Amino acid sequence: MSKLGHLDRVEAFEFANYLCLTSSGTNPTLGWTNWFSPIDPMPNTWEFLQEPPAGTVLPVAMPFKITGVFASNGVKEVVVRHAVKAKPVDVRVALRPITRLEEEAIADLMSASAQSYLRHKGSDRMLPREGASFTMPLGSVDIPFACGTWNNPQQALRHELWLAVDALTPDTAEIERAVLEAFKRGMVAAHLETVLTPTGWGDGPQGFHQALEAHLLNILGDRLVNVRVTTTSSSLDGHSVGGRTLESEQRRAPVHYLRPVSQAMADGGNP
Repeated sequence: MSKLGHLDRVEAFEFANYLCLTSSGTNPTLGWTNWFSPIDPMPNTWEFLQEPPAGTVLPVAMPFKITGVFASNGVKEVVVRHAVKAKPVDVRVALRPITRLEEEAIADLMSASAQSYLRHKGSDRMLPREGASFTMPLGSVDIPFACGTWNNPQQALRHELWLAVDALTPDTAEIERAVLEAFKRGMVAAHLETVLTPTGWGDGPQGFHQALEAHLLNILGDRLVNVRVTTTSSSLDGHSVGGRTLESEQRRAPVHYLRPVSQAMADGGNP
């Protein structure tokens, strides 16, 4: 169950006209989850929440740094609520200019398609009038010995690969056609074939993601919002070994493989 947590530091700035809250503190043990959440009845106000660990806990103090990104209406000051001596305290935080290192660090978290979309969007803070999200399974691969236990050393770990594409189209039909067309071009299918093998999985799906995203950018242009290639993992005895995500996906706890924009630019791509 979540509760209000304590922050040692909190700062605010904008990236691509989105509000970024960044903060740091220390958790008393391992296993805590930390995040910012808007307080809906109160405009431009967020609270810092924590969820304590369940089960076995090691008493190791662990510093943390978190960043939350939210839609912004252009205000110059926000309010962040956190706990001080177990009591809620509201702190006014003035927005400061983003630094070059912060801008590069956030950009490196984004896919080339997301970066291209934000560049095209420019200073417009309004949400688009229409858009669609297309999701489909890509396949799975079993990795022998990857989930071995003391009494079952050869137990395999199953990875399932998923594709999600967002674009400014009225429905998913056009996105589906674009994905199909991309698979008919170049090395997209070959990259996926390699990934879905025990020996190819170790290099990850980045190559497939990059090839598919490049073709979708050519087909959909500035209507392409984002391309996500995610995985879920489970042992073959049916126990999930994934984590958790704040983004709603078709499967619980995907791991995101997003191509750094700086790498895309260095490779001569079209971020």
